[in-house]
Amino acid sequence: MATMVKCTRNRRQTGFTLLELVVAITLMGLVLVVLYSGLRLGLNSWEGGEQRAEATNRLRLAEEFLRRQLAQSMTVRSNDKQEKPVVVFIGQSDRIEFVAPMLAHLGQSGLYRVRIELAHNQMQVRFRPYLPNNPNAGEERETMLLEGVSAVEWAYFGPERDDDPEPPRWRSDWISTERRPRLVRLNLTLQGEPAPDLVVALAEGPRR
Repeated sequence: MATMVKCTRNRRQTGFTLLELVVAITLMGLVLVVLYSGLRLGLNSWEGGEQRAEATNRLRLAEEFLRRQLAQSMTVRSNDKQEKPVVVFIGQSDRIEFVAPMLAHLGQSGLYRVRIELAHNQMQVRFRPYLPNNPNAGEERETMLLEGVSAVEWAYFGPERDDDPEPPRWRSDWISTERRPRLVRLNLTLQGEPAPDLVVALAEGPRR
């Protein structure tokens, strides 16, 4: 009888009480919560990093397109209503218009009248074949260059006349009909964050 009582006591001592089980389950739950929170934080950070990298890549491609188009733009002239030759270039704070060859996958060979402006939080490129003295020639086409754009601000640097006595400076609007600016600067806000300025030199090139 004493031996059986001793064995029963040993089995009771080697088992777990209800309180110990509750404590163990609670600790395990806390550990799982911590692990899940860490995993979710890691996934969110990874997704956020991917989104930032994708946004940076889209911005880089858009800037490369703008830099190429502006650098290849040409100084061309057409006659106004008084039959006076004027430079085909419009520079305003919210849009820019110039003449340049278009990318092969967007248009055929030749010169195009290109207009870049902001519409519905998208930077859009509108273009049509350029024909002298007919700014509305051909069908206008458009393509979305960059989305998520909150604001754009163009600026223009250079003298407005060959005999301008004032030193060259940055202007928010280019009103000269005699020449194009030397430099063009774009400052845009992408999803509420300012992007680095894009500055492009415009080649004077042969005048047409």
